[in-house]
Amino acid sequence: MNRESRILKARRKELGLSQTDVALNAGIQIQQYQKFEYGQRKLSNSSMVLGLRICAILELDPYEFAFESDTDWMKKII
Repeated sequence: MNRESRILKARRKELGLSQTDVALNAGIQIQQYQKFEYGQRKLSNSSMVLGLRICAILELDPYEFAFESDTDWMKKII
């Protein structure tokens, strides 16, 4: 399980949501969401729209979710 999948699972549980709840609200199939949560697919490699939808549903800041520290995103654009 990678960092992203741990964050997704923990946050979903904090909010009392099921995987089905997240998938339905994001407009994707449950299996697609499960791949993110099981670490088989990275959310940061998906489309921006889908990533933002899931971050909104789980009330996650996309910057904090995608980058481990404040300076990591700067390294990627410089």
